[in-house]
Amino acid sequence: MRRGAPGGGERGLMAPGVRLLVLLALWTPAAAGRPGSGEAGDGGWQWGRPGAPAAVAEEERCTVDRRADLTYSEFLQRYAFVRPVILQGLTDNSRFRAVCSREKLLASFGDSMVRLSTANTYSYQKVDLPFQEYVEQLLRPQDPTSLGNDTLYFFGDNNFTEWAALFRHYSPPPFGLLGTTPAYSFGIAGAGSGVPFHWHGPGYSEVIYGRKRWFLYPPEKTPEFHPNKTTLAWLQDVYPALAPLERPLECTIRPGEVLYFPDRWWHATLNLDTSVFISTFLG
Repeated sequence: MRRGAPGGGERGLMAPGVRLLVLLALWTPAAAGRPGSGEAGDGGWQWGRPGAPAAVAEEERCTVDRRADLTYSEFLQRYAFVRPVILQGLTDNSRFRAVCSREKLLASFGDSMVRLSTANTYSYQKVDLPFQEYVEQLLRPQDPTSLGNDTLYFFGDNNFTEWAALFRHYSPPPFGLLGTTPAYSFGIAGAGSGVPFHWHGPGYSEVIYGRKRWFLYPPEKTPEFHPNKTTLAWLQDVYPALAPLERPLECTIRPGEVLYFPDRWWHATLNLDTSVFISTFLG
């Protein structure tokens, strides 16, 4: 399987232990205080002490192709059924980003009921509560000692009628697959949270605010993981011991970037910041 990327590739590689320490430093709960003001580019979602400097260091290992010039024909030939790819500049979702600020989402949907899932592989527990309560009381940095089945995560299970006013502002990736119908899943999650390894059909994931780290394996290579442990626990306990040939494809997705993942690819996610994101599943 080819690694590296046109326009991407591996930059500034660090030893696994150093990469791990840098990733863990980005979400540490000790820095949490109150939500940001909504100024600049964070939409009011980032947590931190007033005046605290933003994290400036981030590991740069990326083994997923980044493409700003991809045609539909090349997408079908090289990626759609073969391997993930990060799309850049194919859509402009600045309007959607504007209506996804903390202030505007709370004003529009604060009283709406949302369904939370546990952040484990099977997400078998569901909890319903008002969106404002989730944002103001549960949207916190991940406790590193918590299990996935003790962590509630807002992603998917959206009421499409109720959230239609938001989704109409979103421009999905332009590349479809024959015989599939797109369906949106919208989410907001705290720093250090994520979903452990799982698989499903093909789709796209776009970050609106924050940064999301992805770890991916092809269908034939089942990763070593515990379905009730968080991605953060996997990163700390399993990842450092992986031999080079056992490591996943990985990359950090930033606002405006869209990750495509093929059918049945294993993947796990880790939010490096409080993140707002939307997926387009091709069912």
